[in-house]
Formats: sequence, structure tokens, C-alpha cells
Amino acid sequence: MTKWSPGKRGHVSLIVDTRIPLEEPTVLSASLESQAPPFTPWFHLEWSPEMELNLTVGCCENPDNPIAKSNINAFTPELWRHDVGELFIRHSASEVYLEINLAPYGAWWACLFSSYRNPITEATEAPFTPVALGAETSKNGWETSLKVPQDFLQEALAFDASSKANVCFILGGPSQRHHFSYADLPHDPPDYHHVADFVAMKWPKWVTVS
Repeated sequence: MTKWSPGKRGHVSLIVDTRIPLEEPTVLSASLESQAPPFTPWFHLEWSPEMELNLTVGCCENPDNPIAKSNINAFTPELWRHDVGELFIRHSASEVYLEINLAPYGAWWACLFSSYRNPITEATEAPFTPVALGAETSKNGWETSLKVPQDFLQEALAFDASSKANVCFILGGPSQRHHFSYADLPHDPPDYHHVADFVAMKWPKWVTVS
């Protein structure tokens, strides 16, 4: 497998209208199993002042992820086995896509795929180093934030305004597992890895600079 390596910074810039206020967090009120699930996950995507992509996910209920609790603020495979939020971003011109997992206690994981469930990067090796990572976890809820480097998005995904994505959650124990998805999913059981299901997001525009 080939691990992504960063290219030169500064060859692309973002055009962002700073007069537009940041969007409010998006709440996913219905799971694929129920229109009235016992969980209320939410996510927020925004651009930092340094133009890094900031992803925040959270849930208002007591977190259930013993793997994450044992790996606070650490890169940790198999977070999907318990409570987790997931961001998928597709390459703008190919089947390549990125998966990022954020769990309670700041545990996180990421992997690049060349096609459906075909990893490019090792499951035990992070494909990028977060610009920042933060978490708040209590019995009443949790949220975890991670900033993705701008140069990684450009080099690995040819990221631009046309890039498609999806945000998903897996919540609850074995007896009440619930799956949430921002995009509509036609698959049963749920499968978040089909890039054809990803949808257009409100990304800023990119321009090449000399």
C-alpha cells in the first residue's frame, strides 16, 4: 500500500465570502432503522481562519465506545464497532475517497480508498496529521472536532467545489444499533462506502495561484 505524502503548500487558495455566516450544525433526526431513534447526532463543517476543513460531530446521549475511551485523542482503528461519526469525501475526478471517523474522547481514524472498500493507506497508519483535535465527553453527550490539512485535501482528493461527500453515524449497542446518513442510502443493510451515494456539499471555491 502507498501512504500519501504531502505536496507543496500554497499552490492553491480558497475563495471564501467572509460575509456569509457559518452554517448551523446539522441534526440527523431520523435513523435508517427508525423515524424516532433514541439518539440525536449532529455535525458541523466549517473553514477555519487558516482555511483548514474543520469537522465536528457529536451526540446528546451518553457515549458508548469503550475502544475510544481506551484511546483518548489517539488514532484508533475499528471505531465503527461503537458510537462514531464518519465523514466521506470523494475525489473530484475518480473513485478515490477518504473516510474519517470521529468518536467520543477524541479518538479518530482515517483511511484513503482507491475504490469501493479497497484501501490505499494502512488501517494502522494515519494518511494525514490533523491540524488540531479536540473533544468534550460527559454522561450527557459528546463532541469531537478535527481539522483536516488543506494541502492533504488538494493532493489526495483534488478537492474543489464539485467534491461530493456524506456524513454518517453509527450509534447504540448491539441491541439498538442505529445508522444515520446525511445522504439518502438505497442499501439494506446500510453501506456508507458507495461513492455514487455521496452528495454535493456547500464547499468554497478553489483557484490556482502562481
